[in-house]
Amino acid sequence: MKLHNIKYKSLLWGLGALAFCTTSCKDFLDVDVLDQYSTESVGTYQDCMTLTKPLYGGYLWTEYESKFAWCVNEGLPGVLFNVHQEEGALFLLSIGADNPILLEGYRSLYSGVIAISNQVIDKVSAMETNASLTESQKLQAMAEARLFRGYAHFLATEYFGEAPLVMHSSKNISENVTLPRVSRKTLYTAIENDLKFAEQYLPETPSENWRASKYSAKALLAKLYLTMGSCVADLPGATYPFKVSAAESQAYMNKVVELTSEVIDKMGSAALTSHADIFSAEGRNAPCSETVFALYWRLGSYGEGSAYQAQMAPESIWSPGSGWGSGKGISYTLFNSFEKTDPRLYELCFVADHEYTTVNGVRVYYGPNYSAYDPKVDHVKTGSDFLNTGQCLLNNVKKYIWGVDGTMTNPTVGMATDRRQDVIRLSDVFMMRAEAKMALENMSVTAKCSSGLDDINAVLKAHGASPVSSIAFFDDMEQQATDYKFNVKIDDGAPRAFTVHGDRPMYHNLVRADLMQQRRKEFAMEGHAWLDLKRFFYRDPVMAEKFMYQMDRGIQFSQNPEVQDESMFQIEDGYLRRDLVYGLNVELKKANPSGDYNTGDKEPTVFVPTFIERKYWYLPIPASAKAYLLPDILDVPGQVLDQTYPY
Repeated sequence: MKLHNIKYKSLLWGLGALAFCTTSCKDFLDVDVLDQYSTESVGTYQDCMTLTKPLYGGYLWTEYESKFAWCVNEGLPGVLFNVHQEEGALFLLSIGADNPILLEGYRSLYSGVIAISNQVIDKVSAMETNASLTESQKLQAMAEARLFRGYAHFLATEYFGEAPLVMHSSKNISENVTLPRVSRKTLYTAIENDLKFAEQYLPETPSENWRASKYSAKALLAKLYLTMGSCVADLPGATYPFKVSAAESQAYMNKVVELTSEVIDKMGSAALTSHADIFSAEGRNAPCSETVFALYWRLGSYGEGSAYQAQMAPESIWSPGSGWGSGKGISYTLFNSFEKTDPRLYELCFVADHEYTTVNGVRVYYGPNYSAYDPKVDHVKTGSDFLNTGQCLLNNVKKYIWGVDGTMTNPTVGMATDRRQDVIRLSDVFMMRAEAKMALENMSVTAKCSSGLDDINAVLKAHGASPVSSIAFFDDMEQQATDYKFNVKIDDGAPRAFTVHGDRPMYHNLVRADLMQQRRKEFAMEGHAWLDLKRFFYRDPVMAEKFMYQMDRGIQFSQNPEVQDESMFQIEDGYLRRDLVYGLNVELKKANPSGDYNTGDKEPTVFVPTFIERKYWYLPIPASAKAYLLPDILDVPGQVLDQTYPY
């Protein structure tokens, strides 16, 4: 059996950038898709399994994973603080179709995952059965590919709304560059078909434990139905709005409860485990007890391994070869919502007054000053160090950053680390069931519910967090906010004292305990926050907008003992910090007259009103891709159901 590279033409002409990197740059219109077999050489079950293997990570997902996934899923909803260039634009809610990160994610989903899924489906379906390839084995291979196609289309419609639906590999080649966008109902119909096919034909227990199972499909179906069942509100800006009735919503939520219960019954609540186990360096490249469905990257060349560690590690001491995450950290609203006894906080990010050990065994202390550390520590990072380097963060990302526990035996390679990235783990299944039960009890997002508490508390207990006695999907904190005084410049005018009150309350001191925040704490930096916020938007767009306004996208400063006049700063819990709320440019003076500790002259603007007014709940399709889309939007779920959809 001979391995070939298959050249195919992208469905998006004129994008002007490389889809996948191998050892050299190639024209985007003529990309070598690695690890694929020529049609004539495929004929056994093992061949089929080799065909589907690249769908699980690496080259097809590289551009999605390298930046798009965390810029959108974590930056946009305010989990990850990051104000760096195009990455930071999404955190600051300044969104434009020319942002190259949007193009990378769009291209990876369509020219990568969907295109290759279609090739696999078409090839396997054309194979003849024989002693080495039974009909059930063919269906299993097709089910894997359809699972990925459905998942990629689900991501595409949640990110871009009315987006293309591509069901045939013949539509990915150069002579078919123009494609229509379709309604969300059409996309949801196709996604449901793919995932139901996968549920039917994937095995209960796959031959290799990292592969998708029947229960992977059930969990993704539950996520789809939870999303569809949340679509009860009138939404602005859609040519073909997707909205379900109260009865339809209840039916979808009941399906969620049914599917998630099947997954939980199969895996058992005992499979819930600590975050220390889930995100351990040693277990990074294999399923953990909570893994329901995951992507995997292999240690190797760029594009084959994961770039996440290099993107997030604050220094190269945590990521040999590269560490570019010094200016990225957990946003203040999220950080402040954790109890300091919650073990999840210490797996999520670096925390002051704690010692960590690098991959090379070097002990590093993070703290407010030089006098508070153990003299035996090899390296000290203090407030002064951070301010001198312009980093200004002590709460850098730790989750998925291997080496911080000093136990990793396998080496890492800069931008190509091996790792597992859970798409859905068992905690999410419990939380989805809780959310569906709450919606069945009361669809109002602000109503306190008792349904689902057992599921929520099962997750909290397993991870060492405090249980809850009642919970709402969203706590509207507007009436709890207090006035807050500070110096600002508004619209580049003269600095003046300003009190935030009335219709612009500050929320910097407030701690959420609602389901939205519980999910943010549990799944921070795992790719859920934006999709969670979208479901919120579908249920109640007015309250979802309030959520965006009530978020303090703040940066947490280290305490600097040499600062003489702390009245210049907003001070909370011993930390100097600045706020990024409501587009107010906070006028900050230097902490020291000599300029040794320059914290910045003013804050960048967070474009919350612009985000709301321009309906950026759906990202703009990149301009270079949109140029090759047909002007009309098709609403054709019937064509999907009767298999006459032509694209």
